[in-house]
Amino acid sequence: MYSDSLLNLFQITEDLGLQQGVDSLIDMEENGVSFALDSGIHVDDIWARTARVEECLDLIDDETQKKHIQNMMYFTAGVMPDLYSVDNRFEVIENLENVINDFKESDSIFASHLVGIGPGGIDHDWDSVEFNGRNHEYFDYDTVNDEKDLFALQLTLAKKLNMPFVLHSRKGFKETSDVLKAVKWNKGLVHGFSYSQSELEFFLDLGWYISFSGSVTYAGKKAFSDMSELVSYVPKDRLLIESDCPFYPPVPVKNSTNIPQNIKYVYEYISSKRNISSHKLSEIVESNFQKLFGI
Repeated sequence: MYSDSLLNLFQITEDLGLQQGVDSLIDMEENGVSFALDSGIHVDDIWARTARVEECLDLIDDETQKKHIQNMMYFTAGVMPDLYSVDNRFEVIENLENVINDFKESDSIFASHLVGIGPGGIDHDWDSVEFNGRNHEYFDYDTVNDEKDLFALQLTLAKKLNMPFVLHSRKGFKETSDVLKAVKWNKGLVHGFSYSQSELEFFLDLGWYISFSGSVTYAGKKAFSDMSELVSYVPKDRLLIESDCPFYPPVPVKNSTNIPQNIKYVYEYISSKRNISSHKLSEIVESNFQKLFGI
C-alpha cells in the first residue's frame, strides 16, 4: 500500500538524519509499498541519492527486508530550472544525458531502477517552499524564454530515450503548455498538481498522469479550494499520489517536516473524496505506476 510517485530521501536524511531515512524505508516496506520514486533537483544528484539509500540499507539487518526495499526504490534523473541551469541549458542537458547513460551502465545496485527523467519544467512560484535560490526580478522576458528552452531540451531528451517525464509546473501553465505542444512528448506525470479543472483537462487530453501531494488536504486555503473536487475528477487510470517529502506535509501533520510515512493521510483524504477504501485506491495507484513506468 501507499506507493509514492515522488519523494527525496536524500533531503529527508539531510534535514532529519540518516536514521530517519532508515526508519522511513523500513516503515514503507512493512506497509507493503511496491513502488517509491525518488527524485532530485540537480543534473547529477542521482549518484548521491542512490548512495544515500545504500547507506540506509547498510543499517538494516534483515536481509529479506533489505531486498524488498531495494526492489521498491526507483529513481529519476533531471534538472530543475535554477538560474545556472537556465543560463547553461545546452551544456546541462548534454551532461544529463551522459549522467543517465553512465548510471545505467554502472555497477550501482539501482542501475536498472533509473526509470524516468525529471522533475523539470516551469516554476514561477516565487514563494515556493520546495524550490529556493531564484530571484524573481532576474526572470525577465528573455530568461523566461530560456527557461522554456531548458524545459523543451529536457523533455526532448526524454522523448529521445523513450523515458517517462516528471513534470514540475508552478504558476506557469502558459509556458508549460507551449512546450508540451511543441515537443509532443506526453508520457509522464504532472507532479504535485496545483492548477484548476481547465488546466487539468488539458493535461488529461494529452495523456498525462496526474499526481497529488499533501497540498490537496489544504482544502480550507483559497489556493487549494478546488483540489477536493479535482481529486474526484481525475479518471482512475490516470491517478497517482506522492508524498513530495520533505515538503507539503498533509493535514493533520501540516506543521512538521514531511516524511514518507505521512503519505497515508493523502491516501485517506483522496479515498474519502472518491468514496472508495484506501486499500482499493492503493491498488489503483500501484497499477498506474506499473503501466506508466513499465515495471
